[in-house]
Amino acid sequence: MHFSLEQILWALVLAAHLVLLVVLLGRERTQRFSWFTALTMLSTLRLLADHLLQGKLSTYAFYWQSYALLVAGSLFLFGVLIELARLTFGRGCRRGKPLSPLAWQGWTFLVLAIAITALVLWGPWPDLKAMQANRQAYPLLLTVVVALKSELFVNMLAILTGLLMMLFGSRFGNGFRSHPVQIVIGLSTAAVARLTVEGITDTIKVTHKITSRADYDRILHVFTRLDNARLVVWLLAILWWIYALWQNEPGQDEPGQNASGQSGNSPNPLPLATLPSASAQPEE
Repeated sequence: MHFSLEQILWALVLAAHLVLLVVLLGRERTQRFSWFTALTMLSTLRLLADHLLQGKLSTYAFYWQSYALLVAGSLFLFGVLIELARLTFGRGCRRGKPLSPLAWQGWTFLVLAIAITALVLWGPWPDLKAMQANRQAYPLLLTVVVALKSELFVNMLAILTGLLMMLFGSRFGNGFRSHPVQIVIGLSTAAVARLTVEGITDTIKVTHKITSRADYDRILHVFTRLDNARLVVWLLAILWWIYALWQNEPGQDEPGQNASGQSGNSPNPLPLATLPSASAQPEE
């Protein structure tokens, strides 16, 4: 049976998602990274839905489920970034003092301002009047625009948050080997790949005019190869998370153990031989 490169990459990415979920559950990381676990589950659902429902639903229904899940994924990624920032600069601070409320407000405003500015300047925006002309398809068209723009926005936030965490995380006791920083490295790398691919495809669409069927096939082939490259980067990011989350952070005990290395279920961490005998008399 012949499998295309796209099918092989899809299967590898799906398998990597499942292994990552097993690691998150088996190494007891889900409580600390609840939003990241939810995002991984939603991403797995998107992979299955887009692959299994393609051709089974009408084009209209398929686009609804695909872009609705894309909007949900953007919301979940926004939650992940807040979670990682709090673990690095807030309640998860291991050195010094966490950021003050005023510092949180200032950095949040700066990051959001940069991301919004980049979003506004990124590519052409659709004509709202042209969208409203088609009353039947207008809700779907609006959902598509919201999904694509929200994905761009959270990807920019992921890059900016990753830069801040990698530059200043060590000052708060969360260096390169900390799990929040390693997670954001994967997220920001995947975001850079996604934005790069989208920037290249937008440039080709604007600058290149299709004059023949051969031109159309050639451009379509380029778009497919770019999307495959993005999937490869996404796969590498997931493999990075699997390795990083399987390892413990510096100074972290194995799950289920306390700081002395004893099992958390043991009521008596001291050796029995060191305990005083029950029949021993008190000294006078």
